[in-house]
Amino acid sequence: MSAAPTPPNASELVAKFIAQLPDKIKLWRFVGKMAVEQVNKRLIDQVDNYSTRAPSDPPVVPKTEKTIVATKDAAQPKAKKKTSSAKAVSKPKNVAKKMTKQPAATRIKLPIANYDDLSALQILDLLVALNKTELAKIKKYEAAGRARQTILIKISSLSDAAK
Repeated sequence: MSAAPTPPNASELVAKFIAQLPDKIKLWRFVGKMAVEQVNKRLIDQVDNYSTRAPSDPPVVPKTEKTIVATKDAAQPKAKKKTSSAKAVSKPKNVAKKMTKQPAATRIKLPIANYDDLSALQILDLLVALNKTELAKIKKYEAAGRARQTILIKISSLSDAAK
């Protein structure tokens, strides 16, 4: 019978691992770079596919007749009433009227339904179907609100092309 092989010494295992470490690090870096390149390639392909899509085929956006606007009353959470023996102070009537007024920017009837719910990319697709006055409304609303540069630049280029 032959004797069982003796296990390697721990210091030998550590020395072997340390010797292999630079090669393993190079391999891990290579795999990481390949993963990043693949993700970048997929993102570029998606952007290219999106930008080469026909402008006559925009995403479907449901149109609604009513514009729902949150007032200041609805936007603020209601505070719990404290039960105390102190007399409640009532608000003046003119304060209640001021709080129900809508901001000027939200009173504008926009040519794109649910404009505030759409992403910039969805809006860009829909802009090509608008005329010059509708583009001006969108530009005014966007400049006063979120001021997204991609939308404002697209409106400017479409307005220049319409001249």
